[in-house]
Amino acid sequence: MPRRSLGRPAGVVLATLAAAGGAAAQSSVTLYGALDAYVAVQSASGADSRKVLNSGFNPNALGFTGNEDLGGGLSAGFTLETQPVLDTGGTGQAGKMWGRQSLVYLGSGSYGRLSLGRIHTAGRTFGIKYSATGWLTTDPLGNLLIAAGSAMAPVMNLDGAGSRTSNAVLYSSPRLSGFSFSLMQSAGEGGSFAAGSAKLTQFGAGYTSGPLTADLVINRIPEVPGSQIEQTDLALGAQYSFTALKLVGAFFSRKGSSIAAPGATTPIPGSEGTDRVLILGVSVPMGVHTFGASVGRLTLADVHRGRRPANVAAPISTVPDDSTAWSLAYTYAFSKRTQAFVAYGALNNGELGSASLVGDLRPSAGGTSRLLASGLRHSF
Repeated sequence: MPRRSLGRPAGVVLATLAAAGGAAAQSSVTLYGALDAYVAVQSASGADSRKVLNSGFNPNALGFTGNEDLGGGLSAGFTLETQPVLDTGGTGQAGKMWGRQSLVYLGSGSYGRLSLGRIHTAGRTFGIKYSATGWLTTDPLGNLLIAAGSAMAPVMNLDGAGSRTSNAVLYSSPRLSGFSFSLMQSAGEGGSFAAGSAKLTQFGAGYTSGPLTADLVINRIPEVPGSQIEQTDLALGAQYSFTALKLVGAFFSRKGSSIAAPGATTPIPGSEGTDRVLILGVSVPMGVHTFGASVGRLTLADVHRGRRPANVAAPISTVPDDSTAWSLAYTYAFSKRTQAFVAYGALNNGELGSASLVGDLRPSAGGTSRLLASGLRHSF
């Protein structure tokens, strides 16, 4: 999203404060953000349909980031980022002031960057990158991963380990011959897994060469009695950009257990198994117009059918079964910063499943969840 430096009078105030610390000559602070709102019709078999106003193309953001040149190729900086919820005036991530990100870092172009704080995960980045129809509420990728209980799911307004993790240390390497990698470790302090305070180790690697991009993410969640249950997630994706379109494909697996009730921290004995998700999509840019289509399939281990996945709390905890989801999307760019969009998506459950495109309007077992949305997004 576009970013701009703070002007007067806010820029003067910040510059004055920086000067008091002796760093005004080498520091800069930037304000940035993105806001979107849509109107939609949601429906679920066995439940009434309804109209909503919400945020659903990409997550809303309002942030400040700063950087100081320390000399010798070394720099230090910070990011503070909150998430406005336009339809209510509140904030996401359970009302945390800086719930999207809050971190400091020390970096070098030759040696990479070390960040500490509440940080976006490589799994979140993967989930956004491989959503072929744009990171929309209707997109199959996030919805099928949430249904399976994967820690790769790009959860938007909610506070969970799929998108960001508290009490974390992250090392990000520089890109060398097209390759890069990252390694994150979180301490799991100050709260439960479901409250975004998971203890986990996550490794990400990527490769880019011309029109080809490939990514790998491995996520390891250890058992912490009373907080989280052992789980391993893997994501592997590739995309290729042709002259007229971009093809996207991704594979996910989750090895973990089931629980008896939302938020439970004890696994059902004998319920460990591996679930898999396959996603295929295409994006077609045509000047100011972009068309997208995506389809995905969730295949559960037999021991997981009709049982809730571990490490997922209300309101996104659901009873899953084998499921298929698909989405169509169209965006129109008024400018580089303003887009209008319309999207339609559906999620079809197997006979035991009640997964949905929205967490608080579930279909009956074996039913279908549908959503038609249209809205506006503006970045600054």
